[in-house]
Formats: sequence, structure tokens, C-alpha cells
Amino acid sequence: MYNKSKIQSRAALFLVAVLILTGSAIRVSAMESSLVPVSDSIFHDNRSKKDWQMNRSSRMKDVEEVQHYLQKLNTNGDTGWRLPTKEELYSLFSLFDLKENGKVKIRLEGKYWLQDEADTIYVGAWEIGDQCEPTRSFFRGNAGYIRAVRP
Repeated sequence: MYNKSKIQSRAALFLVAVLILTGSAIRVSAMESSLVPVSDSIFHDNRSKKDWQMNRSSRMKDVEEVQHYLQKLNTNGDTGWRLPTKEELYSLFSLFDLKENGKVKIRLEGKYWLQDEADTIYVGAWEIGDQCEPTRSFFRGNAGYIRAVRP
């Protein structure tokens, strides 16, 4: 038969082990999903493995202006920059909503140029709702910024 103190001791040891393992998993998870500055102009998302522009563009009103901006961005051997999808932008905003942005501090407010799977370019924003929890709704617009991403 086990005595009461041995059972309590084993239960306490088990609880400590669970807390340590859970804490490690939370730290590893947060570390993997956080954003990391790469340079003054780029940060990396460890979760999606994508690079983002640190600074957004000036506000643009038409597709031709957007395409010209991307062409200039993809010069001098620095290629792969493109507009994010609606889902990629939402994922980026979510990291900030959940305070998983690490040391990356950027301006998120405003509308952004996006591109869908059919290569349609449009402007929209994930605006935070007025509920108690962080929820966002998508709204289209007429002008916006570019925060380019690259795979």
C-alpha cells in the first residue's frame, strides 16, 4: 500500500513536470510565431516563413501606381516582393492583436493593397471590431498603402 505522503509527493512532482513542459511549449510556440527584425527595412515571420516590409508605402490610389512601386522594389537583385493576400494580411494583424509581434513595431492602421488568387488587385482593411475580444472585419476601399511580402 502507498502512504498518503508518497502519493502527494508524486502528484506534486507530476504537476511540476506538467507546468514546466507546458511553459516550455508556450515559450517555443510564441518564439516560433513571433516577428523578428531582419534589418531596418525588413522583418521575418517565423510562423509563415515570410519576409515583410518594415515600412509601408505612401498612400496610393490606382493599380498602375501600385505596379510601378512593386517593380521598383524588385530591382537590384532584391526580388520576390509582392502584394499580400487578404489572409496573409489578416495573419499579420493577428500577431499584433495577440501581442506576438516580438520587437517589431509597425503602423497597421489604414487600408492596404492586396492581391487574390485570380491576380485581382484591390484595397481593403481588417478593422478591429467594437466587441470585448479582438475580432476584425474586412472592408474594401479606394486607396491604400503597400506593405509588401515575399515568400
